[in-house]
Amino acid sequence: MEKNSGGILIPLCSPCDAQDRFLPGEFEQAVRLSLREPADGLYVCGGTGEGLKMRLEERKEACEIAVSTASGSGRHVLVQIGAHTWRDALELAEHAARTGADAISSIPLPDASQAELAAYYRAVAAASGLDTIIYHTPQSSQTVEQVLECLEIPGVTGVKSSSNDFFFTIRLLAELPQGKILFNGKDEYTVPAAVQGAHGGIGMWANVFPAAYADMYRLAKAGSFREAFALQTKLNELCCTAVSMGLLPSFSCILRCQGRWDRVFRAPAAQPDEAFCRAFLERTGTLLEELCTYGKGGRT
Repeated sequence: MEKNSGGILIPLCSPCDAQDRFLPGEFEQAVRLSLREPADGLYVCGGTGEGLKMRLEERKEACEIAVSTASGSGRHVLVQIGAHTWRDALELAEHAARTGADAISSIPLPDASQAELAAYYRAVAAASGLDTIIYHTPQSSQTVEQVLECLEIPGVTGVKSSSNDFFFTIRLLAELPQGKILFNGKDEYTVPAAVQGAHGGIGMWANVFPAAYADMYRLAKAGSFREAFALQTKLNELCCTAVSMGLLPSFSCILRCQGRWDRVFRAPAAQPDEAFCRAFLERTGTLLEELCTYGKGGRT
């Protein structure tokens, strides 16, 4: 990934079987489907891809498949190497570099102090030699000032902000060091974040509504605010229903309706049954159809 780049990255799902084992063939299909969409790159083994629930060898295999399949496509491959331990993260960072990934990203190391976290980001950036995107999660206790401090670490070129507090993201954008980038990680804020200056977006709904998701961001960056916010409003309406019924089962239901995979979330995530899917489809109806078909045969 070149410095100062951004755009919309699709956080790939990592399909699995009933025993939660990674399915490489289905994952390659996920990569190929994503490469047909109007996105700028792929995000491997992030939250949507359940990297933390996968074994290290499965994560390495996913990285290898994504890099080899995307080769020559002009799409960036950003690999999430965050793990429960420093050692595992370093191993994944080094592997991503050997494999040919464009950049790495990492969630914060669990229970780390600011000094420990800065040392950790310094270590993974050095281990890979790749552009490194740090990740502010909703669970992170870092302040704006502490995130900005980490952005000064050599090799750290940007941040993915998924804070539930949108003003946190606005403050980061206002004080972002020169040459650094910010990916918005909250789908519900895609257009507002773009208006505030975000350089791109990485969100789970880009998997199922890629054309609408990409246009939402690009229209906002182009100043076509009415069209951008119209799409954002539709997405947020669907998000409200999904959250009220259960986010992961709702997302899984959409994937099934699109003929993709039966299972992408591992235990203890609830798997939707037929009754759940019927109820979800009844509540979302035309809205879901509009978002799924957006960009196919003309905009809706």
